Amino acid sequence: MLGKKRKPKMKTEPGHVAEKLPKRSFISRFDLLNRFRHWFLGGISLTRSLFRVAAAWQGVLIICTILAILFILSAYYTGAGEFVISLDSEMSRDGFYLSNTNNFDERMICINGVAVASADNISIYDIARDVKDVDGMHNGTNYVAQTFYLTNETGETKDYHYTLNIRQSAKNADKAMWIMVYYNGKQTVYAMEGTDGEPEVQYSIFPFPFEEDAENPELYTKITGDLSELSGTGLADAGGINSAYKLTTKPFLSQTVVCNGIREEIANGEVDKYTVVIWYEGEDPECVDDILGGWVELYMTFSYQ
Repeated sequence: MLGKKRKPKMKTEPGHVAEKLPKRSFISRFDLLNRFRHWFLGGISLTRSLFRVAAAWQGVLIICTILAILFILSAYYTGAGEFVISLDSEMSRDGFYLSNTNNFDERMICINGVAVASADNISIYDIARDVKDVDGMHNGTNYVAQTFYLTNETGETKDYHYTLNIRQSAKNADKAMWIMVYYNGKQTVYAMEGTDGEPEVQYSIFPFPFEEDAENPELYTKITGDLSELSGTGLADAGGINSAYKLTTKPFLSQTVVCNGIREEIANGEVDKYTVVIWYEGEDPECVDDILGGWVELYMTFSYQ
């Protein structure tokens, strides 16, 4: 016959008494309080996690906003244009210095020019005649002017290389930009070549300023007799003109380099003087309404190479 299956008795070793397990109560089976506690704490943990995530995103948003504001301010500042002069690390380490004054009260390796905001076009005649005689930054109305000095205190005679560069520009403003560079009292006027591939020129019935300081006097000429080359200029309709003065600029070396050169054998203790003048020339054919709101940023570097 089939009968009820009996539970096998637990075997125990001699001298060992089997432990009785406590019976589970009816309430313990549901354990509502414990479950509520876990649910409540889990909810708090989830809420905290969500808040942490939200706080992290808020932090990212705040940082991005600050960076955007700084970018806008930077763009606004550089929008006016700026001019920076600097020595490379090797020259500065050896003992070359820059200064805004010839007594070198303040020795520097970098000079930051001050931008001219909302510059309008002018003529070379509007530049102060003593522009090369004023030290430091001395911007005029609608032009940038910086006079600075470089000295060799390395204890040796050295050569160095200089380059005037266009870092960046907007709305083709660099095409109407003219730059006069003085080096130890002699100047050269630079401009980007014209659309015809020829150097930019300017005509006047009056002698051009700064001609007496010209590094290349042949760029300043007087034309008489046949004035056919004045065709298309404002002088062509002046009437009664039998002679005119002509200023020919030196073209930029490239779209990003205005000029460069090598200074050979600057002796220990010797000082070189530079003046850089930057303006939008109103007589330049590229000086048109399309460049309104444009800007140019330049920098001049000195190095051994």
